[in-house]
Parts: sequence; C-alpha cells; structure tokens
Amino acid sequence: MAVIAMLPDPPVVLRPGRAFEEFPGSPWRWLALPAWMLWRPLVRARDAAFDLGLRKPAKLAAPVISVGNLAVGGTGKTPVVRLLAGMCRELGAKPAVLSRGFRAGADGRNDEAGLFGDVPVVCDPSRRRGGEAALAAGADCLILDDGFQHRQVHRDLDIVLIDATRALGMTLPLGWLREGPAALRRAGLIWVTRSELVAPEICAELLKKLRGFGVPVVVDRMEAATLALLNGDRALDQPGQPVSVLAGIPIILASGLGNPLGFERTAVRAGLSVQSAWRFPDHHHYSKADVEALRAAAKAADAAVVVTAKDAVKISGIFGDFTGRGMWVLRAGHGLDAAASGVVLGMVAKSLGR
Repeated sequence: MAVIAMLPDPPVVLRPGRAFEEFPGSPWRWLALPAWMLWRPLVRARDAAFDLGLRKPAKLAAPVISVGNLAVGGTGKTPVVRLLAGMCRELGAKPAVLSRGFRAGADGRNDEAGLFGDVPVVCDPSRRRGGEAALAAGADCLILDDGFQHRQVHRDLDIVLIDATRALGMTLPLGWLREGPAALRRAGLIWVTRSELVAPEICAELLKKLRGFGVPVVVDRMEAATLALLNGDRALDQPGQPVSVLAGIPIILASGLGNPLGFERTAVRAGLSVQSAWRFPDHHHYSKADVEALRAAAKAADAAVVVTAKDAVKISGIFGDFTGRGMWVLRAGHGLDAAASGVVLGMVAKSLGR
C-alpha cells in the first residue's frame, strides 16, 4: 500500500469559526510569541504545584483510568475509551465515562456522549462531581475522558494518546501542544494512534523519542474502513459497507473535529476520491444552513458527502433524505496487536485491583 505521506492531502475549506482553531499551524502564529512566553510558564507553575504536593488531587471511591493527550483536538480518544470500557467489563467491572461535556447541547451532553454504546456517560465540568454521580448510579470504575491535564482528580492509570499526524512540537499558541513533551514522564502508558497515516520513517523517529521518556509505549493501526448511508437515521448501528461502494464518485468530506487531518487522511488512504474537505469548528452544532450548503456543493460537483460518526450524531434528523449521491458515515476503528492488547489489559487489570 502506498505511504500516505506520498499522497496529497485534499483541498481544505474552512467554515466560519474554524480559522481560529487552525491558527497554531498558520504562518501567522509567530505574532503570538508574547502570548506563548506567558502561557508556557503558567502551565509549568501549575504542574509544579501538583508535583510538589502544594495542590492535591481528590481521590474518588473507585479506580479511575484517564485517557488524555498532549495536543489540542482529537487524537482518536473515542475508540480507545470504548475499548477500555470493554476491557473493564471483561474483567467484571461496571465502568462509566466522565466527560466535561465540551460544547454540549441543550441537554448538557456533547456528541461524544452518544458514541459509547450502553456505557453510562456523565457530562459535568466538575469531574469529581460527575464521578460521584456515576458511582451513585451503580458504576464501580471510572474512565476519565480527556483527563491528562485535569489533575484535580486522582487517577490509577494515566493513558496519553499521541496522534502521529500531530505528534510533538511547540506549545500553544505557537504549536498544538497544551503542555510540553516532558509532561509524558508522569503518564502510565503512551498510546500512539494513526501511525499508518505518516511515513514509516517519521513514525519510527517518533517512537524513538517517546520511548526516551521511560514510559511503556503501544501503537495501534487503523482497521478496515467501512461506510454507512445516513438518511435520517444515525447509521451508527447499521452494518458497514465496503468503501468501494463509492468507487470513482467525487467525495466532499465534512467534519467538526479538533484535528480533522486524521479523518481526511484516513478517507484518502481508504481509497475515496476526495475533492475537498470542509472543516467546521470542533464539536460543531450543525444547522440546516450548514446541511443545505453541503447539499448544494454536493449537487454542483455530483459528489457524495462523507462525515464522521461524531458529526452524524448531530446531523441526523436535520435534513431528512439527503438526495443525490447521499451522505455517508465513515467508520474506521483502530486496533492493537495481540502483544499490545495484552499490555493494556494487564495495566487496566492492575489499576482495577483485579
């Protein structure tokens, strides 16, 4: 299979509100140097307060597994949280997911809350309060979604995801990192996602750097991508169809993700004929106007629209029957090999005391 780094990324269409989120990758980012010089010491001071014991995390009455990342935006946390929840159940535990509910809807839940199947999800900006609510509802272990920088709650296992397409570099606002790579030393496990979306030599160099932090490292790879047609239904539970169902058809991608590049490269790697990629703000709440704009663009290009599962949760029901080539959901999970899966399962079992 061709190396993805040798394939061109699709032309990008930034939707209103998205340009701000792309700023760390823009040529204008150096104008924010004064802000960077202020941000970096503030983050270091905060971490030092916890490292020196001046601030202490609250300990909840159950084991806590944190899944987080260094970079802003998505790193593929949702499939990892689902996998960890499955491991907890395999070990006889009853997990619940704690989310801060970033950009939640009127019901207080965000798009991710609908993607964990029958695993209970509590959305609350206070993870401690959310954890106590989950335990009162019957959970006996907690998975902290996007919790690496949320040090107010004690965790028994700290998993940090590193997206190979947006790995290391500089901190905000000059780069994508919330804190410097040295913070990885406090992790219990480093989990590299989307390794197949960069050239092998780039991935090898990244792994060499990560192993230098003295923390176990596992690497996952994309499993086979499938498509599900979205016609008023969420399509999340429908059997997937092979990507070849859209062979030769022009494709417009649409996503509201923190790091849309991973989704876009996955679509290209899967063999879709991507003509353009529309980037909406992270956790975007789609309006009828957004869907009508996509419909018009698809009609003009005789194209199909392909979105992520997170976007499908919020688009579903807005448009009814998306005529023409249709709107599709791209599903591409990530999996570990047997050895890496054994490492993760062992660490989860230890954190649960099993």
